[in-house]
Amino acid sequence: MSNKERVREKIADTLGHTSEMVPDDAELTSLVNNSFLLVELVIELQEEFDVRFQQVDMNEVVTVGQLLDLVGSRMAEKSSG
Repeated sequence: MSNKERVREKIADTLGHTSEMVPDDAELTSLVNNSFLLVELVIELQEEFDVRFQQVDMNEVVTVGQLLDLVGSRMAEKSSG
């Protein structure tokens, strides 16, 4: 399983969906019923994949695909440096 697939599975699991229900173009706010779940999702992703996000990073994230890209880029930074 690729890192992107692992991240998608974690997003789906945290939000209570199947991975098929979290396509790249889905807006995160449409997948959750309260903002606390989005906060929980960010915390879960940081802990699971040992990455850190700044608030400015999250301001740019609207879709699942953007979140996948952010996590992927942080994982790549960590492994290269």
